Formats: sequence, structure tokens, C-alpha cells
Amino acid sequence: MTSVQAGYENTPYPHYIHPLTDVARLAALGQIFGMQPAAPHAARVLEIGCGAGSNLLAMAARLPGSQFLGLDFAGPDIVSASALAAEAGLKNVEFRQQDLLTWQPGDARFDYLIAWGVFSWVPNEVKNRLLALCRECLAPQGIACISYMTYPGCKQSETLRDLLLMRTAGCAGASEKIAAAHQTLDFLDRACATLPPEMAHAGFLRSEVGRIRQKEGHFLLHDDLEVNRDPFYLLQFTSWAGRHGLRYLGDAEFHAMLLENLPAETARELAAMKLGHLETEQMIDYVVNRSFRATLLAGVEATDGALHPESLARLCFQARLQPDGPWQPGDPEGYFLTTGGKRVALRAPVLIAFLRALAEHPMAFTPFAEILRAAQAAVGREFSDDQKALLCRKLLSLYGGRNVEISASPFLPSATLHTHPRLTALNAALARQRGILATAFQEAAQLGQPEQACCARLDGTHGRAELGAATGWTGEQVDAFLHVLRRTGCLAG
Repeated sequence: MTSVQAGYENTPYPHYIHPLTDVARLAALGQIFGMQPAAPHAARVLEIGCGAGSNLLAMAARLPGSQFLGLDFAGPDIVSASALAAEAGLKNVEFRQQDLLTWQPGDARFDYLIAWGVFSWVPNEVKNRLLALCRECLAPQGIACISYMTYPGCKQSETLRDLLLMRTAGCAGASEKIAAAHQTLDFLDRACATLPPEMAHAGFLRSEVGRIRQKEGHFLLHDDLEVNRDPFYLLQFTSWAGRHGLRYLGDAEFHAMLLENLPAETARELAAMKLGHLETEQMIDYVVNRSFRATLLAGVEATDGALHPESLARLCFQARLQPDGPWQPGDPEGYFLTTGGKRVALRAPVLIAFLRALAEHPMAFTPFAEILRAAQAAVGREFSDDQKALLCRKLLSLYGGRNVEISASPFLPSATLHTHPRLTALNAALARQRGILATAFQEAAQLGQPEQACCARLDGTHGRAELGAATGWTGEQVDAFLHVLRRTGCLAG
């Protein structure tokens, strides 16, 4: 057993679910980048470094027509993942304990390959093998999503990491390492607090200390106290991927790629440099001091590298803007509120009508064509092809500003709440074993003690009064929790 494997078996990662890896999201992004990726409901998905499987299980439960395979070298995690899949009755997911260096995929090809929290934390030979597998295993229109730590954000924190490694080098076990690290962090916080404000490094160091102190023990161990922690500049990573025949598609966080999200003067100055798109993104990383990336890769022949706004007509949308006041088709502007409460004015009537129709179902992912029909009905006429093309361009801009969400799969929350509600099979198992729920949006909802007590009774045999007695909640509190579960797809239909 290698030291890396022993570290993860002795201190396993917690049970997190990563929204950026959702294949419905990856499929939507792939279409924006000019690809024709597999439909999420009929895809083959491989996750390398799957841990205890929560991320893959959440997708397998939502997408029963797809096939999922998870690999990890930590035996206890694979046992736990397989047991949970069996308890939830999931037949479309398999977990295997494998060493990436020796695993041979044979003729298997995958439409989506996920490696979250792997690349920067393994030796170079494993990194090379991971990239080689992406090229070997991906279907012709397949997409890989690989996360890694990145510079320049990690560069400035490396001195603090060096100190923590130095101060914990002689510690015998995980708990002793964590305690020693916190003692060092506490000292630095007190020391920097006494320095004069003109010593700029003190403020930065205190902010880094505060960030690390908030981490749970397992994250502190793996992210800051392990030997393998290898950040890269974006240009370094894409060059490495290119040597394996892989093309950079873009970032799983689409908004992070765009000049439009920088201050206006900064964006204008950077645009005037006329850099290539990769060099521009590298400069953006410097401006925002980025320290983590989730990069999308494909075979070099899979795409032309351009953005395709017209693809949005094939996707599903979720509202992030709510109408603010009435609007008539002849009005020159329509007003909306962002999720942060900011009031924005939009001026394209086709876009205003579309967003107002979308806002009728704020938690749903609704197909473009369905929203368009409702918008056209509201204004009493059909939109021209030019207006529809303008709408797609405007929606892509709004997506880049995080004012709409996209997916390649529809989702409509249940309209009714049963008198004796029941969790989905996977969520019943997750709540009992791991204290979380998996939402329809590929997110984990952490459960406190009363929420767990409620979930333990959501088996279709208990009514609201019994749920209130078990949790100590009022009827209104029970209803509020149940409606959250209904809107996020955690309850069985």
C-alpha cells in the first residue's frame, strides 16, 4: 500500500457531491462549446477517484438509463459505496477498487469522465496515466472534467503550507497533526494582529490563516498537510493535456472564463491586448488570484473551439432572475431582481418575455421550446428567427453572468405533497448512513439532528403530526422542510 493510499484509507474524504460534475451540466456545456455529447439519460460515465461514491450515486439515481463506473484505490470507500448502491436498489452503477496505474479499460468507452480532487494530489506518473486514460477512454464526443489546484492563487499560500508541514513533520497521527497545525495557525493569527497596518503581508496571512482554520480535519490533512499537493498554471495544464491529444474546451464554471465579469476598465484593457483565449483566461486567473479549477477536456477533433449560442435552443433553463413589477410587450424595458436583490433592466422584448415565462417555475429546469411557447403566448405573436437567434445570444450572456442556469435534462418538481411523504430510496439510505441528501441539482444537503429525525420517518407511513412529534417542530416548520424536499427532488413521486 502506498503512503497516498494509506492516507486516504486512514482518513477518508467526507461524502460530498460536486455540482460541477453533473453530466446534465457537462452535456449542456459541451453543446455550447460546439460538441454533440451523449444525452445525460443514455450516457456512460466513469469517475476516477470516486471515494465513497456519493457523487456518482446521486447521478445514477437521477439517470437510471445511464451506466456509471467508479474507481478508487481506497478499499473501505469502495465497500461503503457498493453497499449503499445495493441498499438504494441502484443497478446502473458499479464501484471497483483499482490502481489507476494498472487498470486497463479494454474496449470500454465513456461519454463523461470525472476526476475530482485527484490530479494535484497524486505523483506525476499517475497524472500522466490519468490524461492518457482520458484520451484512451473517451468516446469521440466525450468530455472529461478534471479539477486541480492552480496558480497564481496557490503560489501566495505556499509559504504557509511550508510552515505547517515543518511544524507537523514529527507528529505521530492525524489528530496530533491537526492539533499542531491549529496551534501554529493560532500563533500566526495573534502575531499578525499586533503588526502595524502598513505591513500588508500581515493582512493577507491572517486571511489565509482564517481560511484554513475553518476547514474540517479531513480537508486540512489532505489539502494542506499531505506531501502531494501540486498546483499548475492553466497554460501548464492545457499544454500537458495537449501532449496527450486532448483539447481544452473551457471551464466547468463558465462565468470564470469571461472578460465581461471583470471590472469594465480591466476588461477593456485586457481585450485590447488581443491575446488568445487561453492566454486571456490565464490573465483573468491573475486578476482574480484563482487557486482552483475544474477544466473540461475533449479529443482534439471533437470541437472547433468556438462558442455556439444557437445550442441553447436545445437546452433547459432555470430562473435566477425574478420579475420586478409589471411589463407590457410595448414597454422598452423590463425589470428583474437578481438572487442577491440587485435590480437590473433588460431591453430586448424577446428576452424579457422569455425570462418572465421562465420565472413562473423558479425551481424547474424547463426546455427552451416550452418557455418560448409561453413567452410567445404572453405577447400574442411568434418570434422571428432573428429574434430567436438574438434570444440565444442574450441567454448565453446571462448564463455567463450567472443570471440563468442551464442543463441538458429537464426537471419539474412535484406539484403536490403527499400526506405521508417518502424519501427516494437513495436519499433514505444517504440520510441514515451519511447524514446528507442528494438533490435533483447534484448538490448535497447536510442534515442537522432534527432534519435527520424527520428523514428517518419519511417512509410513506408517517403524517405531519408524527413528524412534528419526532423533531419538536411546529406544523409550519414541518411543512417548510417538506416543501424544500419536494422542490429539490428529494421526495419520491
